[in-house]
Amino acid sequence: MEENQKGFWNTLKARWYQKGLKYNTLPKVVLPLILSKTRGCKTFLDVGAGCGTLAIPLSKAGKSVTALDPSPAMIKLLSEEIKKKRLRNIKPVQAAWGDVELKPHDVIICANVPELLKDSIDFLKQANTLAKKAIFLIEGADPNADKFYYKELYPLLFNKPFLQRTDYLKTYIDLHELGIFANVEIIEYNFDQPFDDMNEALEFWKEYMGIVTGEHDEKLRNFLENKLERFKEGLVARFHKRSAVIWWWKS
Repeated sequence: MEENQKGFWNTLKARWYQKGLKYNTLPKVVLPLILSKTRGCKTFLDVGAGCGTLAIPLSKAGKSVTALDPSPAMIKLLSEEIKKKRLRNIKPVQAAWGDVELKPHDVIICANVPELLKDSIDFLKQANTLAKKAIFLIEGADPNADKFYYKELYPLLFNKPFLQRTDYLKTYIDLHELGIFANVEIIEYNFDQPFDDMNEALEFWKEYMGIVTGEHDEKLRNFLENKLERFKEGLVARFHKRSAVIWWWKS
């Protein structure tokens, strides 16, 4: 799922994201909620679909899915999975929101795409127009939530705090200003990240934190050795997330 512009999800990050899907419980938690509220809906537009976190299970549930994502790396992985699983009802579209003309769909889903929701008014207006029946947004539900241990790592490595982020409340207020009085359901899920070994874990954090030299390697390695758990396939970082599912029916 896109986090910034298409350049954010390079091949390395996209492969790590896909590797973590095996341990990501978001689909198991949120799909029953979405499907229970969209009976009779056939076409779904997944905005920021990534490598198919929700698009693939929606397809397996018999829905026709357009998977929109700006990242070539993510769309490549999704296309490979579509071919591997022989799925015929997913259409991958490599484009950012607003860069390509899209047909109306019964349901629009936008899960964990902070770039679109950061200044959300225009996106919310457009999505509300394009959706025939319902819209589902999934967004973090705690502005104080940590990410990849950044609350500890930023002071340790950069001598500065990891700043608080906006959460679903801003989006909800924007919807209210548009006269859309949405429903909100809070969910919790795991999104653990596996690694083959410590070298891969070190590479992961350096890539995500924008560290290009080896000056922090020793501190970072020592920190991760106390955080990561060993399991049969290597190492795993345990992460738990609380999110809001904001949804509404078109009036």
